[in-house]
Amino acid sequence: MYLLALLLTYALERTVQIGRNWQWRRVILRWQHWQFAQPKIAEFRAHGLGQMVWAIIPALLIGLLLGLLGNSLISFIVSVAGLLLAITLPKVRSAYRGYLAAGIVDDRGERDEATMAMHARTLRHQIGRDESATVAEVLVYIHLRYYFAVFLYFLLFGITGALVYATLRDMRQPRTASWRSVHQIIDWLPTRLMGFGFLLVGNFSQGFPIWLSSIGNQPQDNFTVASRLAAAAEPYARADEPHDAQQTALNTVALLKRNMLFFLVLVSILTIVHWLP
Repeated sequence: MYLLALLLTYALERTVQIGRNWQWRRVILRWQHWQFAQPKIAEFRAHGLGQMVWAIIPALLIGLLLGLLGNSLISFIVSVAGLLLAITLPKVRSAYRGYLAAGIVDDRGERDEATMAMHARTLRHQIGRDESATVAEVLVYIHLRYYFAVFLYFLLFGITGALVYATLRDMRQPRTASWRSVHQIIDWLPTRLMGFGFLLVGNFSQGFPIWLSSIGNQPQDNFTVASRLAAAAEPYARADEPHDAQQTALNTVALLKRNMLFFLVLVSILTIVHWLP
């Protein structure tokens, strides 16, 4: 069931248009807004842990309801719908396509650099990065947080795990050291697993020392780890020229697709040997 749910979700995400109000991020923001209107709840939410507990209640209720029903077909349908809401990023997909289109050389031999820069800012805004982050690095991190991590937590803990992760990723929260630590923790395992996949579908010898250092005692920022592993696995020129930056993005997306295909094949094998339902 897990493999079919992942494949169907991956296909639907590219063909089905979901309104902004139905994205999981919007659902959670509306849930948090309702909480603000309840004085007793607001008092409990004043603490960071209380804020987190209240935010993940919708995901927990969905898991509880599916457990009580015990119907495989309903669980499958809800899982696909939940995954789809958690990974849908029409604005990012549109920005990436616009970035590529603006990089095409016109009749005068020029590229629309202003439009490329505008779309690049949209992509950076999605994950809160500044201008120092390249488009390739941003695409890696978007893929990590909105695809790979969601699918991984789905495989580990079912749709409840995937939606809890998506909730912690998207909920309105203060920008404090505590919340940065929460994100560091929930993204730690997906970053290392995705990074190891990069090595298997890319340049293993270049990236393996970096991967080993990323699981050592010294904590490393997940964005930095993912970017370094992608760069090592798929070497590309890092230049400031728009053409080079666009080619870098294309190479990175090719690496991400190979990596996702590798893990889908792995899930298929685990399903065949009955290690996954």
